[in-house]
Amino acid sequence: METAVSIVGKKVKDNLVFEVPADRLGTSLETIWCPSPSREHRTRPYPVPKSIVMGVRDSEECGAKFSPPPLAVSVSGQGKTFLIAVSADKNWHRFNFCEFSASRQTVKVKIDLEGHTGVQQAQKHLRIQVFPAREKELPLQLLSRALSGLYPEAFQKRKNIVSWWRQPIYCGWGDQVALSMYLKGKGPEARALTYCTQGLYERWINRLEEAGVPFGIVTIDAGWSPAGTLKPFRNHWPDLRSFVEKQHQKGRRVLLWLGLWLQEGLPDRWCLHAGRRLTVDPTHPEYLRYLRQQIRRLLSPEKDGFNADGFKIDQLQHTPTERKPRGGEQFGRTFSLTTWHGKIKPYQDTWGMELLYQLQREVYRAAKQAKPDALVTSSTVHPYFHDTFDMVRLHDTGIVKTDVFAAMKARADLARAVLPFHLIDADDWVHSDYGQWLHYTENSWRLGTPCLFYAERFVAAWNREPLTREIPLSDLRKIAAAWKRALQPEPAFARARRKI
Repeated sequence: METAVSIVGKKVKDNLVFEVPADRLGTSLETIWCPSPSREHRTRPYPVPKSIVMGVRDSEECGAKFSPPPLAVSVSGQGKTFLIAVSADKNWHRFNFCEFSASRQTVKVKIDLEGHTGVQQAQKHLRIQVFPAREKELPLQLLSRALSGLYPEAFQKRKNIVSWWRQPIYCGWGDQVALSMYLKGKGPEARALTYCTQGLYERWINRLEEAGVPFGIVTIDAGWSPAGTLKPFRNHWPDLRSFVEKQHQKGRRVLLWLGLWLQEGLPDRWCLHAGRRLTVDPTHPEYLRYLRQQIRRLLSPEKDGFNADGFKIDQLQHTPTERKPRGGEQFGRTFSLTTWHGKIKPYQDTWGMELLYQLQREVYRAAKQAKPDALVTSSTVHPYFHDTFDMVRLHDTGIVKTDVFAAMKARADLARAVLPFHLIDADDWVHSDYGQWLHYTENSWRLGTPCLFYAERFVAAWNREPLTREIPLSDLRKIAAAWKRALQPEPAFARARRKI
């Protein structure tokens, strides 16, 4: 086998199932590798037999919170390696999950259509592609080569990268959480919504300025508005426009957190239901008109607008599914259904990742129409989504017992392999280990655009005192110095030497 081979699937109940016999690969199988790191930040292959589930939600083995990650694995045996990837025609990513199960004798790939798409229809538009590795080709190189053939548009150089998008980011979520714990003690993370206020953000920004941190983007995180209506809370943000204008005067830009599926304040008819209201319905024309109007107002420099500069898209894993569906109004007020709930019925007939693609694309297009240089960040690390956002956010780190930088580098390496011309937001939602956080934040510029979540207090623990600790200005100055060194133009003598 020297070139990619396409495998046709068969119907098994509501699933489309593909099988790749090991003898067709010319080897018995020994290991299976998932491109996306696990929840424990594992990047090593697993011995077979092993099953890996991936899709719009993370799983134990595919746990980097990318929604979705690339839908592919590699299998190896007796010195031979093959990439096995799910391939779908445009508009036919109508599924949420797929499962790769490898044994020594075979690889089975099950695509769960959840009863929303006929298997015979799906057979015409979904395939499994098998790519043999070249000599000395590394796993991510094989993944990148394979996906560039399946999704070539995602691998074309982008012409619309704006210089300010590369500026370091301050995101206030860490400070919001730390302040809630400092004042109220241990409790749910969602209490941090209360501390998304104009006055507190101004206070935290002043502290970063005092330390000389060279940030050029401010991300106002969850709590600035009802998650569905996207209208600023007047008590929290009495004058969002003036806050934005002040940051513009200082040469900065402002992004707003957008919980993609959350429906706080919206009419029932604009939402998906399963016995109770779940999420927004991205196929409902009235909701889409409303969403476009709100995005225009939030970004518009006109008199009635707020003149913000883009969005941090979040809450991707609430994408509708029949398998334990999630719903809710706002972060912290969400739920999962575990009993029979009746079939979810979008206004228009589509399903799965296509719903996520359509909703994210609507946000992206509306943002660009309102402000052509608007920045949209997201954690969809799949080449199909290349035209729905500008910057890959590496997402929440979670608990890392060894090396935060190595864990996040694995995510960044995957993002670059799959979306080589998208920028990277290194994120900074690191907690529980102050030393690791400080080291990561000083060095995150090596992975992409550096980001800082804390200006005042650090979340040191969730369930034991001390819950937080104060961040001394001296440590913020260390971060500032590291970032300034990274941002300095290359010295003239170095440029001259490089040209020789």
